[in-house]
Amino acid sequence: MSHPIRLMLFGAGNRGAEAYGRYALAHPEAVQFVAVADPDPVRREKFAEAHRVAPELQFATWQDALQAEVSVDAVVNATQDELHHDSAIAALRAGYDMLLEKPIAPTLEETLEIIRTAEEHQRTLVICHVLRFTDFFSKVNQIVKSGRLGKVINISHSENVSYYHMAHSYVRGNWRNTEIAAPMILAKCCHDLDLLYWWMDDQPELLSSTGSLLYYRPENAPAGAPDRCTDGCPAEKTCPFYAPRIYRDNVPIKMAVSRSDKPLLKFIGNLALHQPGLTQALAAVIPPLRTLTDYADWPRNVVTDKPQSDAAVMEALRTGPYGRCVYRCDNNVVDHQVVNIAFKNGVTATLTMHGHSEEEGRTLRIDGSRATLKGKFAHNTAWLEIHEHLTGEVERFRFAAEVDQSAGHGGGDSGLMHHFVQVLRGEVSPLTSARDSLESHLMAFAAEESRLQKATILMDSFKKDH
Repeated sequence: MSHPIRLMLFGAGNRGAEAYGRYALAHPEAVQFVAVADPDPVRREKFAEAHRVAPELQFATWQDALQAEVSVDAVVNATQDELHHDSAIAALRAGYDMLLEKPIAPTLEETLEIIRTAEEHQRTLVICHVLRFTDFFSKVNQIVKSGRLGKVINISHSENVSYYHMAHSYVRGNWRNTEIAAPMILAKCCHDLDLLYWWMDDQPELLSSTGSLLYYRPENAPAGAPDRCTDGCPAEKTCPFYAPRIYRDNVPIKMAVSRSDKPLLKFIGNLALHQPGLTQALAAVIPPLRTLTDYADWPRNVVTDKPQSDAAVMEALRTGPYGRCVYRCDNNVVDHQVVNIAFKNGVTATLTMHGHSEEEGRTLRIDGSRATLKGKFAHNTAWLEIHEHLTGEVERFRFAAEVDQSAGHGGGDSGLMHHFVQVLRGEVSPLTSARDSLESHLMAFAAEESRLQKATILMDSFKKDH
């Protein structure tokens, strides 16, 4: 039997600890985290305790970890975007293989340098394009390449970011401003651009993009709204972005569960929304109810290191970034953007991204000469339908919904970790190698240049210029 793969983690935040760390806890026979680096002592110690990391292998910085020359099979780099360049290059040069969270880096120049460094030092570099590892999007890829749709003509793909996710990550949170993070079309949608490239197995010829920050602006604030939701906002009962509603009361999560097509989950969600007191009482004898009464997962666990405590959540909202009024933040990333792509094989595609959806999820439509493929991949449901042109017949496929928080991206997080272990053992080639993942990043950077310059980008010329 093979020994477990030994990993070192850079960044014990939500992705590092909850997505990739959770897989290691569930599969200790396959993979173990034996070292961790994170500047936050609470996150670092919490991760170290969960994974039994020895005290001498707990580091405040990734620099300290590299200086210690820890003996591991690879590094999982889940640091913030702006730290990817320096930490990845240093680790690759030190001889470590790496699983790197997307995006590769906030700028094209840094992205290229990371990839070139991996190639020059002959290191394995796998990018966390987790959607390739979901049953849902793998099925899309299989259907497209099987010829079932005939010749693919057009793809319409939408990344529907929920209003509360937009507010959390791209207005109040770490990805709100291009001075400190990547453009939103890269940070959020390099996943989706990677899918388009994967399905087409072809490069784009032309690309154009439009979009702006239309709504999350000071002029749209309710009359009398203070800088913080906790400072007595007159619109707290009517504002969907009221921070205590999102983080303390977990209303968006309860709504997501209430939309489930599974009767039990739908009942639990509606009960928690409309009768919270009764739900709390019943949770003592009906364990499934505790998934919502004791909810301490994303986004609540990002706000505070003590997500089980309402008091800790409220204190964080009074003092931290997530309690700010969404109309009075220092955000400058877009809240809606459309990318038009013409591939070299003649197929046209549109990617629509926006931050105003009632629920989190992706929708797609792929039209071919023989059939149309429609689909939805969301927190409460996931399905695909093939509509045959000749017969009118419809074949429907159903998948595990994303509402299962332990699955992470509909099973993509665990699928990626399983794949990375196989790559390190030499059993398979990387499905999301850095060079392959570069294509989605090139499209994202070109889309942002097109949006800002209001110009169509010739992709071959764009590549030559960079």
